[in-house]
Amino acid sequence: MQLSIYDTLQRRVVPLTTEREGEVRMYTCGPTVYRAVHLGNLRSYLLADWLRRTLEYFGNAVLAVKNITDVGHMRQEAVERGEDKVIAAALAEGKTPKEIAEYYEARFHDDERRLGILPAAHFPRATDHVPEMISIVEALIARGLAYEVAGAVYFAVKRFPGYGRLSGNVGEALRQGVRADVDPDKRDPADFALTSSVRR
Repeated sequence: MQLSIYDTLQRRVVPLTTEREGEVRMYTCGPTVYRAVHLGNLRSYLLADWLRRTLEYFGNAVLAVKNITDVGHMRQEAVERGEDKVIAAALAEGKTPKEIAEYYEARFHDDERRLGILPAAHFPRATDHVPEMISIVEALIARGLAYEVAGAVYFAVKRFPGYGRLSGNVGEALRQGVRADVDPDKRDPADFALTSSVRR
């Protein structure tokens, strides 16, 4: 049976195609482990689980991966102030960032078990891939797609012609999400921080 799926980029339902027939690689954005997951998080994990089960029901082998953001997750304004949610939680609770991350990651896995969500095959942690992230940011800078100012690295939205096509936010629609008080270090208000500093 040929499965079809909604393609956000094309804005229409298309036949599901994969690199290898019968094999699906599925990535789900996992939790930032500085507090317990909330209903909105769980909704996305339940929907991903439903999609995975549907794919498996129709005979596909699914390789599921769900990341764990155990450091470095910040809202845009927090990036600009150099704040990190895991570190902030650790300071508030008098624990180390590692203790906070491990505690809330364990709670996340317990919540998924209690909801009957199938576990992913891999749960890569951000802290296990910092060198790769640094390399990617440096490559973006080298290609002119990002720039460094005062210890922060920003993605240059206008330098990437396809930026916003997936979300549908292009041109002036990008401006609607810009904060009222624009960071003076940004070349364009729509640019966003990739890091608060890059190790050289």
